[in-house]
Amino acid sequence: MAWRLSDYLVDGILDNSVRERVTGWLKFAGMKERVVFDLKGDFHRDIRGSKVRIHGDGESANIQEASEYMQGFSILQEGNVGDMTAGLPPCDYGALGQGYYEWYSDMNGRVVIELDTEMVDLLTSPIPACESDPIDRKQQAENMAKFLCGVADTFGVPHDNFAVGDIVAIEKEKVVLANDKIRGMQLLPQELREQLPPLYSQEGKGGSAVVYLRLFSPDSDWVWMASEFDGNDTFFGLVDGHEKELGYFSLSELEKARGKMNLPIERDLYFKPTTLEELAPEIFKH
Repeated sequence: MAWRLSDYLVDGILDNSVRERVTGWLKFAGMKERVVFDLKGDFHRDIRGSKVRIHGDGESANIQEASEYMQGFSILQEGNVGDMTAGLPPCDYGALGQGYYEWYSDMNGRVVIELDTEMVDLLTSPIPACESDPIDRKQQAENMAKFLCGVADTFGVPHDNFAVGDIVAIEKEKVVLANDKIRGMQLLPQELREQLPPLYSQEGKGGSAVVYLRLFSPDSDWVWMASEFDGNDTFFGLVDGHEKELGYFSLSELEKARGKMNLPIERDLYFKPTTLEELAPEIFKH
């Protein structure tokens, strides 16, 4: 159900010094090129905000066996961070002394590397654990749910065949996947996710703030227009429903929502970046 690469890891660096992003590279036996990382998410609190070097016993692996196993593994790993910890105090996940590096790759699905703590070197200091919150287990359950549902769809396996801890997350993800199939699109593809400014970054611009994303309900008059995004689930922008108003709204809620005729929310494919003042002049006329 996952790529398990512990036996083939040679060396590499993973860097979480930028909040909600993990970059770096890893070298594996059986691959000529380094694997490069650009993932969304954070390390656990024991190493959050740090740059770490991890090394394994991949140099002693059977090259032919490693080459066969690593065939098809992308040299660019983009996606979401799962649980990444060196197994140091406060040890929010796993056991002390046991490192665990998991991510959900857009190209390869779930990937796991397990290492002893002594195979990890901290190159920079992490954020003090008391200044960070533990990783959201609900978000991790949703990452796993999305992965399992994708596997099930690929192989034609009913989703009910999976038994996981968070059944609620599985059920929510099934609704999202079903809605994506009906609408024929994702509400927030990667290119728009990267284009949207962070929350509060346009706070002082007023009506000059730019909207980059327009979502609408095809069987009602509701429209959601996003000017900022927190990188996870929360938008800020203009909501046109009972009346036009500025406020926050949730990607996960819109992904699951359906209107009066049971149609899912859609993304306006022809929308171009537009200022808030152009979209709602009545709000900014004074």
